[in-house]
Amino acid sequence: MLKELLIKDFAIINEVDIEFQDKMTAMTGETGAGKSIIIDALGLLTGGRGSIEFIKTGAKKAIIQGLFDISDNENTQKILNEQGIEFQDSMLVLKREFSTNGRNVCRANGELISLSVLAEIGRTLVNIHGQNQSQALLNEENHIKILDNFASDKLKEKKLEYFNNFKEYKKLVQKLKNIQKNAQELAQRKDMLTFQISEINDAQLLPGEEDQLIDQRNQLANFDKISLALRNSYTQLSDSIVDNTGSVMEELSAVSEYNDEIKQINNSVTDSYYSLQDAMSSIQSIIDNLDYNPQTLDEIQKRLQLIQSLEKKYGPTVNDVIEFGNNAQQELTDITDENSAPEKIEEELKILTEKLTVQSKEIHKIRVKTATELSKKIKSELVDLYMEKAEFQVKFIETSEFIENGKEEVSFELKTNPGEEFKSLVKVASGGELSRIMLALEVIMSKTLNISTIVFDEIDTGVSGRVAQAIANKIFLIAQNIQVLCITHLPQVAAMSNIQLYIKKAATKDSTSTAVYKLNEEKRIEIIAQMLSGIKVTDLTRNNAQELLELAHNEQTKLIS
Repeated sequence: MLKELLIKDFAIINEVDIEFQDKMTAMTGETGAGKSIIIDALGLLTGGRGSIEFIKTGAKKAIIQGLFDISDNENTQKILNEQGIEFQDSMLVLKREFSTNGRNVCRANGELISLSVLAEIGRTLVNIHGQNQSQALLNEENHIKILDNFASDKLKEKKLEYFNNFKEYKKLVQKLKNIQKNAQELAQRKDMLTFQISEINDAQLLPGEEDQLIDQRNQLANFDKISLALRNSYTQLSDSIVDNTGSVMEELSAVSEYNDEIKQINNSVTDSYYSLQDAMSSIQSIIDNLDYNPQTLDEIQKRLQLIQSLEKKYGPTVNDVIEFGNNAQQELTDITDENSAPEKIEEELKILTEKLTVQSKEIHKIRVKTATELSKKIKSELVDLYMEKAEFQVKFIETSEFIENGKEEVSFELKTNPGEEFKSLVKVASGGELSRIMLALEVIMSKTLNISTIVFDEIDTGVSGRVAQAIANKIFLIAQNIQVLCITHLPQVAAMSNIQLYIKKAATKDSTSTAVYKLNEEKRIEIIAQMLSGIKVTDLTRNNAQELLELAHNEQTKLIS
């Protein structure tokens, strides 16, 4: 679970360091105080996409750091072990930094990790449910994903088998379309590929050849200059430098035994003498092998012109030209391969179609069973949330073609009153009903999720009264199995929490910042009274707040007894 969260120079936050406990924590405060910003930071810490726009104005970088207790989280431990990240006392520190220069650094227990690894770890730690998830229910494309999340591992296995065949099926369908599209275009393409392959093969290019030819051309083009420099160097070495160095060596050698410093100098001169002799020998060898042939220079120039001509057509370097030729050869092979004949592809498609048909039916069977179980569970949860007359079902729509998820689409449907027909959730559910349905899904999911923390960001939007209390009870029950952080504006939800944090925004003439306070019993009464009445807090609202907290305590006792 999340033990501590440090946020620095992020959005409107200068610096906050929040300690968390298990069970249910309510985060309250006025709109715009920064509650959702804290959750945004937690989302980024666990692998969300970020940018320099999150950095507080005037700061050079934003820092988010979290301490997690992973003693009961085998999934997190497994990933850390796979990544070679050590963890002691079952503690994990995640850290993420955004710099104004665009640098994005992620660490786990001090080890640098990629964003993808951070996201993989984050998925095992925190599940954030915000208002956008409730809105996701309004998009029917998401319904099949939600349904599949509740299915057994067997569905995942079947979907993987299906998807592998589906990818090959799509590839063959596209291949057949390309072949059948235009026979004339295909013939022209074959002629073009044949010409390109022939032109490149005839050149017999070698990797790195161009650089070698350029070096040879430069040497031949500067033959006179190189020859003169070598001969002058040899003459000067042989006329005086080597002989004079030898004389110095003899003089120093005669007295070196009397003085260690002279001995060291003599050693240096001796080394120089033999090095100069080696240099003379090497220069003479080069001079002996110098050979200027105008015809060779002309051949190199022509070869370079050919290479540069091919580079203009097929790639900026010789290696690119060679790769182009290889790719063209592969494409020509695919076109002319007898396995690419329409009849052959159609035969393969027939086999794959039969496989996909069987697999899609198996997937559908598992989904139907899952949908039945899910509908019953949601019905049970909705009764507790004062939607006792509502019924939920999953509608399956068979598609005319195979798609990524099988051969069907899914739509969630709702019937709010007896005698009515089931209608698409998108058309009949109000904001408050969506919140309750989403909470019902989260309640069911929390029993199977292998994560440490679940976050509810204003999931209680659009409800009040006894429904608000029912939602508060549900969230409290979830928190008995998993750590829950809940942003709320409802006093009933805040009162049911084990811990209440108050987020406050402080604005000065030049800046705005956010602060977080853990409320004691007295302060908690004051804040809940404010939530009940608005701006003005009276003795009556304080009494109401205290009574609400007492009622919440009694409700907690009943729920866990």
